[in-house]
Amino acid sequence: MERLAKRILPTAVAVAASLLVLAGYLIPYPVLTFMRDQLIRWAVIIAAFAFILGFFNVLRVHLGRITRRKSGGLYSSILILSALVSLAVTTAGFVTSSARPLSDWWFHYVLSPLQASAAGLIAFTLSLAAFRLLRSRRSAGALLFLFAAAIVLLGTLPFPGPAGEQLALLREWWLAIPATAGMRGLLIGVGLGTMLMGLRVLTGLDRPYSEL
Repeated sequence: MERLAKRILPTAVAVAASLLVLAGYLIPYPVLTFMRDQLIRWAVIIAAFAFILGFFNVLRVHLGRITRRKSGGLYSSILILSALVSLAVTTAGFVTSSARPLSDWWFHYVLSPLQASAAGLIAFTLSLAAFRLLRSRRSAGALLFLFAAAIVLLGTLPFPGPAGEQLALLREWWLAIPATAGMRGLLIGVGLGTMLMGLRVLTGLDRPYSEL
């Protein structure tokens, strides 16, 4: 009975739901389409609740770090305060129209600059990672990585004269052709990996929903 509840039943439910969704996309039958849409809606609702639980779990973890007086308590306090303020402002903007200007101001003048700053730090982080990689392992891949980072960084800077224009053109070419080709390769790999993972779940080889 325990094996049925922990292994066979979850596997049967997951395989049946996967087959219904797949059949709803492949076979244009109204009943299958309706069941597919219903299952997808349920999955979206479950994912939304999972995000909410994850949000409160982050608050719980950082609150525990503060109460136990661990290192980094100041950063945990800032994170909790920022999360609660963002939640309150966003909820107020959705509930009442009078709070919508405050919500828009928060997103445009607080969250957006923070996101831009974090995105700007990525370039310097990648450059530092390239230098460390070059120091520890001098290979063609490390040199290519450092060269690509240098092209993107230097091409972004507003150098005057023809040199700046050539660097900007080189940066645009690099982003349009080599970087795009690499990104497409990564996306193809992610797609194939997702498809294989779905097939393994569909056939019951992987059971992330089961304890056994």
